[in-house]
Amino acid sequence: MPTTATAEEIGAAFRARAKRLHPDRNPGDARAVEQFKDLTLAYQTLIRPWARAAYDRRHRPGPVPAAAAPVVSREPLFRTSGRARAAVAAGIALLVLGVALATVLLVVDTGDAGETVTLWIAAAKLLLGGPVLAGAGLVRLRRLATER
Repeated sequence: MPTTATAEEIGAAFRARAKRLHPDRNPGDARAVEQFKDLTLAYQTLIRPWARAAYDRRHRPGPVPAAAAPVVSREPLFRTSGRARAAVAAGIALLVLGVALATVLLVVDTGDAGETVTLWIAAAKLLLGGPVLAGAGLVRLRRLATER
């Protein structure tokens, strides 16, 4: 199949070949099963434009082109003030949950060192993640207020 094949041409070729290699048509034929799996993987790569472009870049004959500049999204983290307020509230809730978990861990003996370490890691994530989320929401709220 040429490298310029359209999605319709790729789909038609896949369906025709898949009918011949399908495991139901070839019971007990391990080679046909493996070929069917390879065919399905190739089809899944070729029908996704970004995956096909990446495949073409890796398998293009000649010098390897320089890596393309990464696409940077300039969309704000929280698009609306409602979402930013929800992030602040969720961040505060996570912080409170982390404090509660740490308090429980200080008072209650779990008896298992591995379990205790895991719970302390969870508490640390809550204690760190909550303020980060709340802070991001506050920053976005300030930016939204200055945009108006």
